[in-house]
Amino acid sequence: MTETQPPPQLTPVIGLMSGTSADGIDGCVVLTNGTSLIRTGISLCQPYRAEVAKAILAARRDPAGFLSDPHRRQTLINAITDDHKDVVSQLLTRAAQEVGQVCLIGFHGQTVYHNPAAGRTVQLGDGQRLARQTGLPVIYDFRRADMEAGGQGAPLAPVYHQILLNDAGLAHPAGFLNLGGVANLTACSEDLLFGFDTGPANGLMDAVCQDELGKPYDKEGAMAATGTPCQPFIEAVLADPFFRKTGPRSLDWAEFTGFLQQADFTALSPEDKLASLAVVSARSLSAALTRLPFMLKTLVVAGGGVQNKTLMCEIRAA
Repeated sequence: MTETQPPPQLTPVIGLMSGTSADGIDGCVVLTNGTSLIRTGISLCQPYRAEVAKAILAARRDPAGFLSDPHRRQTLINAITDDHKDVVSQLLTRAAQEVGQVCLIGFHGQTVYHNPAAGRTVQLGDGQRLARQTGLPVIYDFRRADMEAGGQGAPLAPVYHQILLNDAGLAHPAGFLNLGGVANLTACSEDLLFGFDTGPANGLMDAVCQDELGKPYDKEGAMAATGTPCQPFIEAVLADPFFRKTGPRSLDWAEFTGFLQQADFTALSPEDKLASLAVVSARSLSAALTRLPFMLKTLVVAGGGVQNKTLMCEIRAA
């Protein structure tokens, strides 16, 4: 008779994440053994220093030029790592008081380029530097490792989303939609798990605000709410071959920026541009949902895009 080994004990772990919008660093402490997870409520979101955020956005817009400059690249890598270290320090203080000694750190880094077709993805951040600064083991380079294993390098959160959906006791099949620069969807039934990018979310809208209005984003979707969607533009974007792909698929935020240069789009007012892009995001999600092998009973929506009321209205309508 073989004795059943008890599952490994849950231990405190820090997770760090910063999305393509570069609006801040999310950090949290969870208790996990690698297969089970308990949320502790120890978390924070801290903005990058202003000069670091500006440098990230510049690198994201011209990744080739940025990557070809070793000094500029290393300077930004160090700055990003140091900002993450500040977040870790705050989390460690709270963890010591509430859950005990943290045993390791998961460090995603800052994405500035993602091209799964070329097998290339670039996340800035020095895991070894962070390990030296904190005295803790650091796991990093998740996306590149996933590509080397034959994956797309994104999205990486579906297993975690599945745990959240199950722990919440939500009716399955259930989905988890994250509205970041790109929209990614996790969909799970009792025995199937899917995760893929559905299309743009906030990234293109943010680019319009930054380039034309000098604003970081359209707060609450207020400007988009006053605009009129341009149907020919919307149909042109949704005709892109990406939306017909099946199976794993992922995007860089800049994948569809070429559409922003088309004559029918450049002629629009900023409000009409933002309204049109909100519809593109919503309809691309709707198309992805219809191609799932099951119909969702529950869809949880998260990420910065939930603050965009116009985008959420378009998603409900689609």
